[in-house]
Amino acid sequence: MRGETKSGATTGADTGTGLTRRTAMLIVALFAATTAFAGLFSLPPLDRDEARFAQATAQMLESGDFISIRFQDAERNKKPAGIYWLQAASVAALSDVNAREIWAYRIPSMIGVVLAALFTFLAGARLYDRRTGFLAGLLLASAPVVAAESTIAKTDGVLLALICLAQLAFIEVYARVQAKEKTGWGWPLAFWAAHGASALVKGPIGPMVSLMTGLGLTTGAPRFKWIAALKPVTGVLILVLMVAPWAFAIWRATDGRFFADAVGGDMLGKVGDAQEGHVGPPGYHFALVWLLFWPAAALIISGVLNAWKERTDWRARFLLSWLIPAWIVFEIAATKLPHYVMPLYPALAIIAAHGAATAIRPGWAHKLGALIYAGIGLAATAIIALPPIYFSAAPLTVTCFTAAAITAVAALLIARLFWRGRGFEGGVAASVLATLYAWTLLTMVLPGLSQLAVSPRLSTALEMADSHPLHDNLAPVTLAGYAEPSAIFLLGTQTMLGSGRDAAARLKSGAASAAIVEQREQEAFLAQLNGVPTTSLAVIDGLNYSNGKNVRLTIYILAP
Repeated sequence: MRGETKSGATTGADTGTGLTRRTAMLIVALFAATTAFAGLFSLPPLDRDEARFAQATAQMLESGDFISIRFQDAERNKKPAGIYWLQAASVAALSDVNAREIWAYRIPSMIGVVLAALFTFLAGARLYDRRTGFLAGLLLASAPVVAAESTIAKTDGVLLALICLAQLAFIEVYARVQAKEKTGWGWPLAFWAAHGASALVKGPIGPMVSLMTGLGLTTGAPRFKWIAALKPVTGVLILVLMVAPWAFAIWRATDGRFFADAVGGDMLGKVGDAQEGHVGPPGYHFALVWLLFWPAAALIISGVLNAWKERTDWRARFLLSWLIPAWIVFEIAATKLPHYVMPLYPALAIIAAHGAATAIRPGWAHKLGALIYAGIGLAATAIIALPPIYFSAAPLTVTCFTAAAITAVAALLIARLFWRGRGFEGGVAASVLATLYAWTLLTMVLPGLSQLAVSPRLSTALEMADSHPLHDNLAPVTLAGYAEPSAIFLLGTQTMLGSGRDAAARLKSGAASAAIVEQREQEAFLAQLNGVPTTSLAVIDGLNYSNGKNVRLTIYILAP
C-alpha cells in the first residue's frame, strides 16, 4: 500500500474499501465489462453513425484499402482511420465481414470503456485514495451515456480510454512536480502516446482536453514548470511519428480533400454551425448531465462545491481544470450531442467520489442531490414501461412492469442513503442499479421494439426467402425511398439507392436481385415495371427513428 507524497496526496492508500489495489482494479474492470456487455449482442446496428462506421470498416476489409475511408462510393472524410483499424482487427479476429455481425465491430468500444474505468480508478487513487478511485471507476462505468457508448461501434468509447490514460499520465507528472521529485520518462511518453493514438481516432479532441487542463493549471503554482516535465519536444516528435504516415497517405489518396473536409467541414463547422440538426443552447450539457450521469447525480453538487472549496489544493485544481475550461468550449460550440462532454466525466466522477468519500454532515447540497437522483430514477422507469406500448407488436409483459417497479423502489431507497449523507454507500448502490437498468433497457426493452427495427427485419425477410445478396450469392438489392446506413450495412456494400423508377429498371435488367420500395415510391416503381410480373416477398411496416417518419417497405422479386 502506497502512502503519501511530499505534496500530501495519498497514492492508492486504502481508507475504507477493505480491498487491495489489485482486487479493487479487478472489481472495477469486471463491473465495467458487465455494464458494457449489456447491449453487445442484443441491439441491431444503429442508425446513423454506428452503421456508417461499421459499413466503412466493412469496406476496408472487403477492398483491402486501409488508408481511404469510404461509405459505398463516397469518401467519408470526417474522422481519422484509427477506429476503423481497431474495428477491422476485431472483425478479422472474431467474425467475418460477410456475416455483418455488429457485435464484432463493437468490441473496441467495449474494451475502451473498461480501460477508461480502470484509468479513472487509478487517477482517483493517485489523487486521493483507493476508496475515491474505486467509487469513481464504478460511477463512470455505469453512467448511462458511457454504458450506451460502450455498446456502439464508433469512436467515443476508445477516445474516452485514451483521454483517461493521457490525463492519468498528466496527473502522475504534475504530482511529481508538486512534490519536487524526478518525473522520469515513462509517464511523459504515455501522455504523448495516448494523444497520438487519440489523434488517430478522433483528431484534436484528446489534445484539446489536456490543453484546456493545462490552461487551468496556470492559475496556480507552479505555473509552467510542469510543461518541461512533460518533455514537449520529444512529445511532438512522438505525435509526428504516430500521425504523419497515415496523414501523408490519406492526403495523397484524396488529393488533400480529407483535411479540407475533416477540418474545415466537420471540426470547424461544428463550432460555428449546428450540423445535421444537432443544436442546443449554452447550458445544454449542464441540463443533460443529471440524466446521463445518473449514478452520480446526487453527488455532483456537493462534490463540485467541495472541490471549489479545496481549489487551493493542486488536486482539486487539476480536476476543476480538467472539467471547467473544456466544458465551456463544448457549451459554446454550435453543434451539440449528449456524448460530447463524456471525456470530462472522469474528472466529475472523481470529484463526486471524493466528496462522497469525505465523511461530513449532510447539508442542503446532499438533500437537493438526493431529490434530483430520485426524480430521475422515477422518470427512468417510464423508459422501461412506455416504449413497448408504442413501438412493439408483441403484447406487454409483466417483466417490463416488474422491472420498472423494482427500479423505482430501488431509486427511492438509494435516494434515502444520499439524503442521510451516506454518499459512498449510495454511490456504490446507484452504480449497481444503473448497471441493472442498462441490462434491462438494452437486453429486454429496446431489442423488443420491432417497429423501430426496420433494416434488421428487411435483412431477415430476405434471408428467410433465400434471397439475401450476402448469404445467397445473388446480385445486390436496390432501395427506393429508404436509404438508412443500417440497411446498406446489413444488405451489402453494393446495395443500390435511387427512385422507384430506378429500382424497377434495375430489377427488370437483372442488375438487382430484389427491389425494396417504400410506399411513396411504389406508384413510380409499378409504372416503370410496365406489367412485368413480380412477387412480393414481404411487407415491412415501421418507424424510421432517424427522421421520425413511418415507412412501409415492400420487397419485390421478379416472378418465376
